[in-house]
Amino acid sequence: MKQRVLILCGGRSDEHEISLISAHGILGALDRNLFEPLVVGISKKGVWHLHTDSKYFTVGEIRADKIALNESTPTISLQPFLNENGTGRLYSEGRAIDFDLAFPILHGPFGEDGTIQGLLDTIQIPYVGSKCGASWVCMDKAVTKSICEKQGIPVTPSVVIQRISELDPLMEQIHAFGFPLFVKPARLGSSVGISRITSSVELRLAVDQALKYDTKCLIEKGIVGRELECGVLGKSHDAKATLPAEIIPPPDIGWYSYDAKYLNASSQTIVPAQLKPEVQSRIQKFSLDAYRALECDGMARVDLFLIDQTDEIFLSEVNTIPGFTPISLYPKMWQASGIAYSDLITKLLKGA
Repeated sequence: MKQRVLILCGGRSDEHEISLISAHGILGALDRNLFEPLVVGISKKGVWHLHTDSKYFTVGEIRADKIALNESTPTISLQPFLNENGTGRLYSEGRAIDFDLAFPILHGPFGEDGTIQGLLDTIQIPYVGSKCGASWVCMDKAVTKSICEKQGIPVTPSVVIQRISELDPLMEQIHAFGFPLFVKPARLGSSVGISRITSSVELRLAVDQALKYDTKCLIEKGIVGRELECGVLGKSHDAKATLPAEIIPPPDIGWYSYDAKYLNASSQTIVPAQLKPEVQSRIQKFSLDAYRALECDGMARVDLFLIDQTDEIFLSEVNTIPGFTPISLYPKMWQASGIAYSDLITKLLKGA
């Protein structure tokens, strides 16, 4: 008997469009012999819309600067408790629609930060990904770093700013990092709101920019090394790690920016990364250690840096709802590690 999967996409965050593209990838890989999709697109205002799986967006081109949620469809509401048969229920235009489990593919705030997970936990609906607490912890890069550092996991050095007035007392520490620096919102992804700066003249403007997206930002030492990612899948105690992948940013930009990821396709990725066997094993163990320290579940993508000269590894961040877009490395790393895209989606849903 097929299970009906509630696929939640879009959302209120600045990663709304990336979520729509990820949903497109998941719907294309879903095993229709096992699962029946029920697509709900959440608008930027937070309104839930019921969709068929082919008409939840309004343009044919799957690009972050073109795709938009179709908001002409009926709105829908979620019943805040389980039915007697253990299923969830949605209501739209007087019609009740039941579902068995959920796949929240909502990147960023109001989706990846524990809010939707807390709602689903309250209703007791199974869902893909980490629980409420781990989702919140991993969404906040400052908290992630604090927990991992206490567990002996090296992290990229940084300071946290909540108001521009806090900048001056920290200038000596910031200058000690050297340049380049990265200034980023603490609780956002997809490189939204991030600035790479090469002089102190740019610092205040970069902090102002980051604080437009969040009430807290990080000023982070730029690690001169290789940018790597490693995927993790499964329950914390028996999770598995992928072969790592490497990102080669475009020389004219110098880092993996939003434009380089989603708009001009100027970055290169190498899957799997060319690494010495012992370094590859260390990266996989490092990623699993971070996954367990943060109490992740289901899936995560661990972003890190490797300094070739010393083989030092530094954690950048952990994403509990990694992308499933055409350029996303999480599914590509699993494909390189022996699990096809469709099989990966099946494993995630079966482990919900």
